[in-house]
Amino acid sequence: MEKLLLLLGLFLMAYNVVLGLRIRKAAPGGIVGERGGQMLFLIAFFALAYLAILFLTWNEPASLLLLLLSLVLFLGAVFVYLVLRLVDAIVASL
Repeated sequence: MEKLLLLLGLFLMAYNVVLGLRIRKAAPGGIVGERGGQMLFLIAFFALAYLAILFLTWNEPASLLLLLLSLVLFLGAVFVYLVLRLVDAIVASL
């Protein structure tokens, strides 16, 4: 279960990078365009962190701590996705 949550989080973060690039391209100026690079850097950094944690814990036995870590990371990816959708809706309404 832990590996599945980490993999889903990794795939969602990879999609978040693509979505962030699309939003940044749609709003090259203003605050979103200005801060878009920083946002994309952090999203990509966390996507790499998901990959590193998946690699480092691949042979670890299942434990409650690993399950909680995987759940928190997956929900973090969902949160980033929701925030990006909100930003995309705001940019589209301008």
